[in-house]
This record gives sequence, structure tokens and C-alpha cells, in this order.
Amino acid sequence: MFGSLILLVFLAVLGIWKSVPVGFLLDVNPYLVCLMTIIGGSAGVIAVYFIGSKIRIFLNKWMSNKNLNKRESRVSGFVERYGIPGLGLFSTLVMGPGLTMALGLAVVKNHTKLLAWVLTGVVVWSVVLTFIGQVGLSIL
Repeated sequence: MFGSLILLVFLAVLGIWKSVPVGFLLDVNPYLVCLMTIIGGSAGVIAVYFIGSKIRIFLNKWMSNKNLNKRESRVSGFVERYGIPGLGLFSTLVMGPGLTMALGLAVVKNHTKLLAWVLTGVVVWSVVLTFIGQVGLSIL
């Protein structure tokens, strides 16, 4: 049981979509699946936040080498259209929390606000995906 919980935390660092289904496959309690997914996703986001300056430098060099400016970047276009809350909530589900935080650090100026919204996205989507998984299993 303990090994399954640790596995869920590590998978959640990589992405919420990986952790929740594996938790149900391992027959872990849905509350623990949700909690471990939140812990792992949050740990990954916080780690990226604290090493963010190095990531930001790398991404800015990479984007300049690819001849992309901020307006042409999909991430910055998304931020311009939906703001930091949209990036934090939507991209956390689609791209994963760590990648969302890394790309957001390169584009967004207010990093603490980005951190808060990405962590909110981790909690919201962990709860929603766990609920959907539990309802789906109860129907079967």
C-alpha cells in the first residue's frame, strides 16, 4: 500500500492524468488517490517555481534561437487572451502542472500569482478527475 502511494506521488509530479488512473488500477482508496495526486502535483510545481530562474533563462534562449517572439508564442497568446488564471487552470489539465509552470515562468511577470493559480489548478483537476474516475467505476 505504501509503495502504491509513493508511486502515485511520483506519477503526479509528471502529470495528473498519469496518477489518477494508476491509482484506480492499483485499487487505492479514491480519497488517497486524490490526496497523493495533489501532493505530487504541488511538489512538482513548487520545485519548478524554485528553480524557475534557470528554466526561464533556458526557455528564453531556446525561444530566441527558434526565432519566436513572445507574441508568436502560443503560451503568451493564451496568457494574453485568458490571463494567468486561465493558464493556471486550463493548462494544468492539458499540459501538466510542471510544464505549465515552466512555460508560464518564461512568459508571465507575476510569478507568485502564477504559482497560486497553477496550484489551484492542481487541486481542482485532481478532485475532478478522481470524482470522474470514481463515478465511472461505480457505473461499471
